[in-house]
Formats: sequence, structure tokens, C-alpha cells
Amino acid sequence: MAETDTGVAAGGLGKTIGDATLAFNHSNVMFPLVTAQQAVKGAITVQFPDYTKVASSAAAATADGVDQGTVTSITTAARSATVSEHVIRADVSDLARMGNSEDLTGNIGDIMGNAVSAKLDADLTALGVAFSQTECGAGNALALSHVFGAMRQLRAAGAPFPYNLVLSPKQVWGPKGIISLLHDDAVTGSNAKPMSLMGSKGEEAMNVGMIGSIAGFNVYWSDQIDEDVSSGGDAAGFAFSKGAIGLAVGPEGLFRIETERNASFRTTEYVATGFWGEVEIKDSFGVYILSDVS
Repeated sequence: MAETDTGVAAGGLGKTIGDATLAFNHSNVMFPLVTAQQAVKGAITVQFPDYTKVASSAAAATADGVDQGTVTSITTAARSATVSEHVIRADVSDLARMGNSEDLTGNIGDIMGNAVSAKLDADLTALGVAFSQTECGAGNALALSHVFGAMRQLRAAGAPFPYNLVLSPKQVWGPKGIISLLHDDAVTGSNAKPMSLMGSKGEEAMNVGMIGSIAGFNVYWSDQIDEDVSSGGDAAGFAFSKGAIGLAVGPEGLFRIETERNASFRTTEYVATGFWGEVEIKDSFGVYILSDVS
């Protein structure tokens, strides 16, 4: 059993430590960006309507006093997400707890909650690869034209704002990432060329190491995005409107952390559970951006 005892929780045993270094995932990226709906009590499935776009040709020019005899059907498809459980458990021994000068049990709760939250991001970002509209492609480096291409496709689909661009760390900060597109510090001969920046966005990237928006997109990153798709060195980023992805939340909430005492083993069990299900609502409201990051 993978118990948290004095053999594995040795970081603070018998010592006074100033800081506990916790290895956290970058989490809770996707939840604010998607369409979330809590299941009602007595049900674990949430249904999201996908409205079919009505073409402009349906609005016909009609003379004054003439009845419009053509009836336009407003159709929807049902996209359903069923809530399932996502669980992580840790057993902490009494001796490990008593021997640690830090708040071992409190930190365990934080770490487990973070892990479940990261799993939520992993499940939601995995839907990005399912969008049938694409930009860039395997073996191709990301270019600003691909970002604008994603904007073009979302606008053509009538996707509502805001638009989000969710990329992997390498798609943001790697040598073939979006930050590298905003500055040029190439070397000419033996002398370094003065760095040139792409306006205020280049300055923002140099000042804070990140850009909050570009080309009409709010920019986010997630370390749950696959950066080696099919072992090809490509990362699976995507752009989308909020209506593209639906998240079903459990009737009693999204997360829960519980404890249970096991006296015979002198341990306390900590169980963190996430209750959710995810579904693609409208395919045309998303664009898959696969790009080379190798």
C-alpha cells in the first residue's frame, strides 16, 4: 500500500523548516471558460442544447400586408454529459503526522485538491483535439496567421465572444511558441542585433513573460495539454468560444475532500473526489491548433 508514513513523508521529520515546497500543477484553467451546469438532485446527467444556425436566406423580403407563408424550423441537438467520479486517496500514518513540524495534513488536502483540479483541466483540454476545424498542423511551427485563421473560423461560425486561446507551455514559451513570434533578437555576424519587439504585445511579453490577449483571443496555458501528440513532437492547443464545451457538475458540487479514521492501522484516510462530466456542445465553435514544439 502506498501509505504516507515516515518513510515517504520525511521532508519535515525531526526538523524545523521555514517553508514547505509544494509541487503544484497549474490548475483551474478551463472551468471559468466553459459552459458549466450543475445537475439537479436525483440526476447525474446534464443536457446542453446545440442550436442549428439559421441562414440569412431564411429572412425573405416580403411585401407590406403579405403573409409570410414559409415557416423556419428552429432545431436543436441534445448534447449530454454524465457526471462520473474522479478520486485520489492518501493514507497518512500517525507517526508521520506527529513527526512533521509542518502542517502535513493541511498540505495533503491542498495537494490532493490541486490534483483533482488538474484532472478536470486534463479532461476538458482533451476535448480540444476533437474539434474538426483546424489550424497549423503536425510538423508546422505556430504562426500569427494561424491565430488569425482560428479567429476567422470562429467568426464564420457565428460563435459568441469571448474567444479563448488555450496553449501548452511550449506553444507559449518554447522556441516555436507564440512569445517568440513577438520579438526578434537574432545575431548578425559577431554582433548581437538590438532586440526588436512587435509593438505593445512584444513589450508585454518581455515585461511579464506572458500576454493576456492577442488577435481578439484571451490567452491561457495548461500543462495538461499533450506536447507530444502521436510521438511527433506536436502540441495540442486549441481556440474556442464558451459555447463549444459543456461541463456537467455533480448535484452536490464539483469537489469534495473527506477523512476516515483507520485506528487499527494508526492512519487517517484522505479522499478527494471530483464530480463532473464533459461534452463537446458545438463543434464549429472550436478550432484545433496542432503545432510543432520539438
